[in-house]
Amino acid sequence: MYQIKVNGVLMPTIYYTLREAMDACAAEKARCRGAIMTEIVRL
Repeated sequence: MYQIKVNGVLMPTIYYTLREAMDACAAEKARCRGAIMTEIVRL
């Protein structure tokens, strides 16, 4: 299971596959369009 961090803030959604977490990171980057740091954290 994985969670993502966006600019140092851990998001509450839990993803069951790495692919889902990677897609969520891409969606956050596309939504903000600014300087955004994402990180995938394994639980």
